[in-house]
Amino acid sequence: MGLFDNFRFEPLPAKWAVEAEAWQDRYFPEFSEVQDEKRWSRHYPGLPVTRLSSIMATPEGFAPYASKALASEPRTTDLSWRVWKAADLHDDEFQTALKIIRAQASTELGSIQQHRMVYEKLDKSNVTGLDHELIEGMHRASDNGGADLESISFSKKRVCVEELRHHYQMSAVLTLDPTWDEKRRWGHRWATETMEELFAMKPGEHVLDAFNIEFQSLLDSATFLALIDRVGKFQLEMQHHFYYGPMALSMPYMRWLEESYHLAAGEKLLRAIGAASALNVANFGAEDMQKRINMWYPRGMEMFGSELGGMQVKGKFKTLTNREAQAIYEREVAGKIRDINLSIVAARARCTKDQAEPLVDRILSGETVHGLTTADLVYQPDRRFFRIRGLTEYGDFQLPGRLGQGVGFVYLPYDVHGTLLTENGKADGKPIAKEDYVEYLRTVLPPEYMTSRHWDFVKRDFLFNPTWGDPVRVTGSW
Repeated sequence: MGLFDNFRFEPLPAKWAVEAEAWQDRYFPEFSEVQDEKRWSRHYPGLPVTRLSSIMATPEGFAPYASKALASEPRTTDLSWRVWKAADLHDDEFQTALKIIRAQASTELGSIQQHRMVYEKLDKSNVTGLDHELIEGMHRASDNGGADLESISFSKKRVCVEELRHHYQMSAVLTLDPTWDEKRRWGHRWATETMEELFAMKPGEHVLDAFNIEFQSLLDSATFLALIDRVGKFQLEMQHHFYYGPMALSMPYMRWLEESYHLAAGEKLLRAIGAASALNVANFGAEDMQKRINMWYPRGMEMFGSELGGMQVKGKFKTLTNREAQAIYEREVAGKIRDINLSIVAARARCTKDQAEPLVDRILSGETVHGLTTADLVYQPDRRFFRIRGLTEYGDFQLPGRLGQGVGFVYLPYDVHGTLLTENGKADGKPIAKEDYVEYLRTVLPPEYMTSRHWDFVKRDFLFNPTWGDPVRVTGSW
């Protein structure tokens, strides 16, 4: 049996195929480059060129993939309990399904808009500043003269083509079932209105924060793929359990045949950048990597939703609650952080990754090994650092003058290691002023981020939004 025997291909309705092509022409005009068979085979020999089409698992082919999904159970592989028409979903089920599909579709388009910020510079050889140092450093550190601009750029475009296909997939989930529109719940044609909204979203207008942050560097692209696309992997696996059948059937090809490449591309670049940083062959170091990790990791954590939520979707739309999935993500990221450190140490010590294992442990215990200290390695930020949404600890606070506890936004200035920054330096002290926290963040986040559109949003809607006031403990006091 061939690979594609487990899947069926179906084009979008003509109207939405035209809309998708218009969006593609505007935001991804390089699409045709990646569809060129000769170029593609030069970079990915033996792999078929990505096809822009809806690709759903056949009912017979679904179970083997679903059985591999995170926290899979017998019902995850069983399609008999699913609903196949949006019209058959109860109102709350309809809203939940639409919310998840809309967010998923938005991430695909937002990601393309972000990656283009990097590959355009690579294509024009307009590489300056940090990116120039990264490329030069990887080239000098590579035994085979790696860090080829064209290969890196083509890799980004492959990711973009697959993200575009993922958007086709979500579009198919909405538009191949006419009952999203035919049963006009609350007076809306939900498929049509959602599709129009998605195609109209400009950079900075997407559903999830992580997809509204500008890519300033190749290091952003690599860190995003390794950390943010990793959350996507988790969601795609958990959604094999999706109650609305067409969405469940959409998951296998996206997760197992496409998303894995995105993670690997990011991890490979981060390891190469880490190795180059250890050899002092260019003007960058682990601190540059760390600041990007500090910026992207909190947004990845928030993509799981409130840490106290997800009970209503577990067992019906996903296999785990938000916090259950997030905890596994934390452990997986810890392993990837260690992989980067192994690359750093192996490069400096001129040894294998296995031989670097005890050396990394010695450095982390405080020793200087081959001239490397903890300052030359990277680390995983605490889960509470720079969180603007959904932190469990927010439940211990309430907004001034309001009843009930909140798990949305509360100003709690945790540092990268999870210590609450207080005026008296004690754990039960009053949090430092917001202006002082801004100054702290300037020391641990990329300088480019501190002048970005997303940082302006954080300050306006969260840090200095008078709606929130100052946090009040539900019990006790500062």
